[in-house]
Amino acid sequence: MIDRAEYLRMCRECAMIKTRGLFGIRQKVPDRLRVLWKGIEYYPQAYELGFNDDGSVRHIAIIHDMKANSICHVPLGEITEKGEGGDDGK
Repeated sequence: MIDRAEYLRMCRECAMIKTRGLFGIRQKVPDRLRVLWKGIEYYPQAYELGFNDDGSVRHIAIIHDMKANSICHVPLGEITEKGEGGDDGK
């Protein structure tokens, strides 16, 4: 599981990747900035803080699938880091 501060750092680094494809999709995202959700690789795009019906805090990771060009909003606690290393993507 990734904590909020680490996830936000990863979002910031992904935002600064200069290599972009069609529609501004980040390309050459290094492994250290990739996350996994349900076995699929994504890169962190944004974060959303909200509240559930009972008033408890809801932390949402907004992640981008580079292959399918889709964006998912998932609970932050459900994503994990892919790993270390790889191209620096800049």
